[in-house]
Amino acid sequence: QNKTTMDFSKESYDATYTKVAEGVYVISSTHRPHHKDSMPELNNRAFLFEVETKNDGKHLLMSGMPGSKVVDNVKQLEKDIGLAVKVIVTSGDFHHMSMKGWLDAFPDATFVHSDLKFPTTRNGKEILSNEAYKKRIVLEKGFEIPSLEKYSDTVRFFGFNQFFVYADAPFMTASESNQTKKGQNILAYMSKIGPCDQPFLAIWAYHVPTKQLLIEHNFMPYMHKKQIAKASSVLRMMMKTNDFSSCANEKMPNGPKSKEGCKIHCEQMAQILALDVRAINDYHTYTGEQIRTYESKDDFVKDFSGVLKKTGEDDPTGEKMFAKQNASSMCTIL
Repeated sequence: QNKTTMDFSKESYDATYTKVAEGVYVISSTHRPHHKDSMPELNNRAFLFEVETKNDGKHLLMSGMPGSKVVDNVKQLEKDIGLAVKVIVTSGDFHHMSMKGWLDAFPDATFVHSDLKFPTTRNGKEILSNEAYKKRIVLEKGFEIPSLEKYSDTVRFFGFNQFFVYADAPFMTASESNQTKKGQNILAYMSKIGPCDQPFLAIWAYHVPTKQLLIEHNFMPYMHKKQIAKASSVLRMMMKTNDFSSCANEKMPNGPKSKEGCKIHCEQMAQILALDVRAINDYHTYTGEQIRTYESKDDFVKDFSGVLKKTGEDDPTGEKMFAKQNASSMCTIL
């Protein structure tokens, strides 16, 4: 464990919260994607950062949006350390099902969420049609997130916005309180999902004091064998353990195919490579795990560039990514 990074060794689903660094707390809970029993059991973390601004003084910023079943955990943390949650930042369009519960539980908090997919979903439309909710929600869609700039001395946020996912559909779970059948055959369910043509936002976070990078759903979930073991036998055969890779070439979600989209995305990724990162994690790894730790910035750049090279995302011009995204498997007829 690098002494400068967050320490997840005491993290537990049974803990009310875990202090992983000075001024940083994690609340952990289990989650199955699409609320389906056959899916792997993922961690669904909330990170709570102690922050301070001129207008609001010292308070808590929550990053990530797990199920509202852990609202009481956050309330207990507020009580224990004497700080209130004033801002809740979702980690992107994959995390809005429980938003109503959090809006109700923290009526004085400002929420920062995506202006890409979320407003097009049934849950998003319902929430945004409520004026009391809407006036507390800031919608963002850029790589830079202006509403969170005031926290950049402690935690910085980056909105990757060039990747695509499937659109909301009536047969899918609409919200935390309106779920489809949990025991539904997963292959039959997945076969109904349409093309990945809906742009979405994946919000990454970088905690400046610990040099910790937290990545989101434009990368594959990094899963421990114990997480995959909870999935159906069919999915267990399809999934990889400890898969640290981009979703650019995956079926869903996936990356841009246009030259402009690849250029924009790779320019964004170049800004991540410029950070002084000493550890990488995401919101879903198994309790106690880090995806990567590094002894130096150079070690990070070398390793992460190698990961990105597989999909061409290491080239800031976007040319390599564009070529890989459009590579044809068909034989060329001379």
